[in-house]
Amino acid sequence: MSPRLFMACLLASSAGCGKHPASSPVTTKPQSDAVAVAADEAQIAAVLMELTQAVRKCAVEQRRAPKNLEELVANGYLSRVPPAPAGKKYAIDKNLQVYLANQ
Repeated sequence: MSPRLFMACLLASSAGCGKHPASSPVTTKPQSDAVAVAADEAQIAAVLMELTQAVRKCAVEQRRAPKNLEELVANGYLSRVPPAPAGKKYAIDKNLQVYLANQ
């Protein structure tokens, strides 16, 4: 193979078919935003589940529902109350489930 033909083949193979290689995926802004939102929602759901479990454990052991999450910290059921998302606060419903409410 001549050096000129070799270089032409090398350039053609490195140019590819117009698709991005798997090692460097290109994501569009909406996809990355959607992934971030899904990750945030999953994290919030996990925090709510953890807080609900602490509320229910406290209620069983104390034989009464806690008034708020700060009471769980005071009684050792939580080390701290995690920060709520902006504009929200944690609340406890009648089923002893923690949810996000508007401030």
